Amino acid sequence: MKGRSPTFTQLPLDVVGSTRFGRYPKISQEQTFNMIISDGFLVPYAGHLQVATVAPQQDGRGIFTSVRLNSMVVVIGNMAYLVSPDIEVTTIGQLNTSTGTVYIDENLNGQIVICDQFFLYVYNYATPTTPALQVITPATLGFTPGYITMQNNRIVAAGKGTSNWNLSALGDATSWPGTAAFVGALQTKPDYVQAVQRFPGRGNLLYVMGTTVSEPWQDIGAALFPYQKNSSVNIDYGCLSPATIAYNENYIVWLATNEKSGPFIAYSTGGDIQRISTDGIDFKFTTLTNPSNSYGFLFRQDGHLIYQITFPDDALTYSYDFNTKKFFTITDENQNAHIAKRVAFFNNTYYFVSFVDGNIYEMSTKYSTYNGVEIPRIRICRNIRMPDASRFAVNNLTFTLESGTQQQIIESDDLMTESGEDILTDTLQTIMVNSPFNYYVAEPIMTDAGDNILTDNLTDLDANVLSDQPYIVPQSVGLSVSKDGGLNFGAVKIKDLPPQGNTRNRLIYWQLGAANDFVPMFQFWGLSRFVVTDGIASVYQ
Repeated sequence: MKGRSPTFTQLPLDVVGSTRFGRYPKISQEQTFNMIISDGFLVPYAGHLQVATVAPQQDGRGIFTSVRLNSMVVVIGNMAYLVSPDIEVTTIGQLNTSTGTVYIDENLNGQIVICDQFFLYVYNYATPTTPALQVITPATLGFTPGYITMQNNRIVAAGKGTSNWNLSALGDATSWPGTAAFVGALQTKPDYVQAVQRFPGRGNLLYVMGTTVSEPWQDIGAALFPYQKNSSVNIDYGCLSPATIAYNENYIVWLATNEKSGPFIAYSTGGDIQRISTDGIDFKFTTLTNPSNSYGFLFRQDGHLIYQITFPDDALTYSYDFNTKKFFTITDENQNAHIAKRVAFFNNTYYFVSFVDGNIYEMSTKYSTYNGVEIPRIRICRNIRMPDASRFAVNNLTFTLESGTQQQIIESDDLMTESGEDILTDTLQTIMVNSPFNYYVAEPIMTDAGDNILTDNLTDLDANVLSDQPYIVPQSVGLSVSKDGGLNFGAVKIKDLPPQGNTRNRLIYWQLGAANDFVPMFQFWGLSRFVVTDGIASVYQ
């Protein structure tokens, strides 16, 4: 009897998507690493390049742009530095602490204020002093300073461990009178002040944030005390970590919490707050080791306003794109937390300091690597299931992507022999190239005796390294599939993309087996960009 021909069905393959994993793996494992969505395509997240080595053994603590000074102020370890437009770094002074986030702002009289959450340090570039950093102690202030901001030529500082927030004298960050005309108090709940932040795009509006509540205040210029609390509105959530507060245009974003709710990401445009977490991310936040150790910043990537938040104790970074209203997972090259801590816009680009080293980095989509190192770009698609949970066979997966426009160069700096010996010996017989692409590059490497490795006294060298010129390597896409709903993934099937000039742009994988809960995972390998659109899964029963 003649068998019935299978009936093929085409199902959408959502290669373009965001991080929307569910509370439990069975719900969804959907996640996108180090890419975002633009015009319906998956495109790279910003890479970075190291532009200055300042203090390699120290941590970056803060970075700030002074428009009037036309410089950045950077704090790394226990030192403060000025960075000029041509990225020349000069020292301006030493802090009394060497760890922890610092907050930096500037008044209209040429005073830049650094707060390390113990002391204030004032750098007066309008009237230079000796030493350049004037230290103001808690004893002089009458309080221990925390988060600082500037509004209407006053520096405003949160009093750590108190319900008070404090004003400097008008135009003088070295003077903190401490009288009733210069001290405000959080009033809505019995709480401690975490931060005070002027609201961008809202004139004289100031947000005073506690741990469980936030209050809007307006600077009305009154003689007794210049600020007046909005008596009809408050936000019933405070701030868990002041270092997560970021502002741009008419947004303030922060990691919010109160006495009845766990942490979530919130933003405000000057009225009520909006919650921007998902079920999966909210659940992830409940499992964090130390969510109070976190920091975030806002930046624009090619027109997209993006908030990036990092939890270093859990090696976790997420970004939220306000344009597409979607989350993405961001990592370093080892799939740990992204290294950026604080960011500043300067020289028409973004720079950041890192919590893992004392370097300054430029951050931009013009860089498709992390300082020359490959960025792990991964897309775990949504589950493919039939409404009746019946089994099906996957005939093929296909989608379209950019190809034939990029060149790829991989440099080797630690090639080993087949027996595991380092290449820097004079006893090499065979060199084994170990690369997912089966290509590598030899730089000029010398033997112990000082001979160039590319001489005839070394025999049986692999042909791929018989040159000290860079070897062009194709970009590649790897597919790994799960047939148990994303719990386990199988072996990776690798396809090299066409070389430059060959713009064949369809990628197709055949005969991927049968399942009733099928999840594809794509990995995009290479040192240049990937531009990917959605595809089709052809299945039959």
